[in-house]
Amino acid sequence: MISVAMCTYNGEKYIQEQLESIIYQSVPPDEIVICDDCSNDATLEIVKDILNSYDGIVQLVSNKHNLGYRKNFEKAISLCHGDIIFLSDQDDVWMENKVEAMYQKFEENKEALLVFSNGEVTDKDLNYKISLFESISFKKDYMKSNDEILKHILADNYVTGAAAALKKELLDFAMPFPEKWAHDYWLGVIAAINNGLYYVDEMLFKYRQHENNTIGVNKKVNMNLLKRLFAKREDGNKNRDNLYAEIRLPLLEALIDYCKMKNVNKVYYGYVLDNYHFWKKRENFANSNVIKNSFIVLKDVLSKQQEIHRNTSHPVLKDFIKGIALANKNK
Repeated sequence: MISVAMCTYNGEKYIQEQLESIIYQSVPPDEIVICDDCSNDATLEIVKDILNSYDGIVQLVSNKHNLGYRKNFEKAISLCHGDIIFLSDQDDVWMENKVEAMYQKFEENKEALLVFSNGEVTDKDLNYKISLFESISFKKDYMKSNDEILKHILADNYVTGAAAALKKELLDFAMPFPEKWAHDYWLGVIAAINNGLYYVDEMLFKYRQHENNTIGVNKKVNMNLLKRLFAKREDGNKNRDNLYAEIRLPLLEALIDYCKMKNVNKVYYGYVLDNYHFWKKRENFANSNVIKNSFIVLKDVLSKQQEIHRNTSHPVLKDFIKGIALANKNK
């Protein structure tokens, strides 16, 4: 049985295209579960109207309170009955063969727990901009062995929820989702720890980027980002551009607790600890001076730590930029 777990929130603008692309798949899903997170537009009315023409099982749940995207996806996934569960955003469009191609990957690899695909990153009108893999700096070499898979997904997430499908048994390892983790990243890491992460090298959906995306794709360093990095906030508050280790360490601390509780393979646990120590050294960049920060970065250059722990182009340069930009930020 194949299920789709979709989360909606004020999605009236694009929901029809997405739902129709799911219903009319070459291999249609058997069940669609939709959890709406307190929409105040016409989303629910549009969904109900479209699903009248769908022959499969439908669960349409209206949350009493806004859960946020993480908890809403956890809820939608937990309500699915399928052996394979596809994750779905409300504003993308699936290629006609998406379910068929990804299901085939599960059939060919019985140990697979989560499969993700490439996609077309588009503008709001579905005009192609770049491939999803290119936009997130994903390389096929990351998947050449179970060790490499885990090392690289710890360095940064390359499992986009909208591109993913999972076996229900993965939930036995992964639920409940930790508070700080995005649902797709957590599922990808736990699948990797259990040697079950696979991919399909096909563009199987259109990943629409628009002004209301909850999560988008953009890893490029540009002049506007540099200005924000080096700017001092007059109100004294931090913004996401000025965060570095503060983003990574809480995730890794939760993962370390998980590894201890689940008695994870010692080698894999070592990879988690190595990644944690890399970011721990950067925890105080905003309280240190340029010389001290640069020394930390330079020391890691000698052992190629940036290449190991960061999935990005020019990782050393970006590490230096952060060390310089954040120096004395909190003083």
